[in-house]
Amino acid sequence: MAVTGVNEYTNTYAASNSASTKGSSELNRTTQDYLNELKQKYPDVNIAVADFSSEKQRKSYSLGCSGYNNVAISSNIIEKMATDPAAAAKYEKVIADTPKLGEESKKHLEAEGVELVSYGTVIDKNGKVTYWGVGRSLDAVENPGTAYKEKVQKQLEEKRAKKKEEEKLKEKRLEEAETAEQLLEKLKTDSQAETAEDIAVTAAKIPEEGKGTQVDYTI
Repeated sequence: MAVTGVNEYTNTYAASNSASTKGSSELNRTTQDYLNELKQKYPDVNIAVADFSSEKQRKSYSLGCSGYNNVAISSNIIEKMATDPAAAAKYEKVIADTPKLGEESKKHLEAEGVELVSYGTVIDKNGKVTYWGVGRSLDAVENPGTAYKEKVQKQLEEKRAKKKEEEKLKEKRLEEAETAEQLLEKLKTDSQAETAEDIAVTAAKIPEEGKGTQVDYTI
């Protein structure tokens, strides 16, 4: 089931004014009589005979509907239903199930925080059955200003958190650099100290090694 979510919707496009919807005069007498019987049999379903030549027309029809019980049937299918009991039984079940499926979809979407504005079924010229729905966020409906502010606030918080994380990483790298520099300096200092100590020890040994030796420098 495909459900189309929109923030705003309009009922400008009524089914009877859709470019794809057939008028009663275009149906033969048998089909028209059958259509009238269908509407009496299913008074809670909004049944329309429509041939949509494009997805745009189909969406226009959907946006013009209200409630959860809309069914649009292609003209060749309604004509087949009027003369073929098997086809009539098959598609009448679809018609009968539409309001129930609409209510189930409404409950499911409300649990997800979405308001179902309208719902329905399309039976195209090939007999393919498609379910559609128009919904919008409950937050946007109940608190449009608050919902926008919360969205902006969330984006700001995420941006600040990212910046803070980058600063922490930068500080960590600086600390690691300072530690490495301090270690290098310590090694350098220790090396110099050891060299000075070795010289002192050597200098102290010289007199001991030359003890008892006298050198006359008299000219």
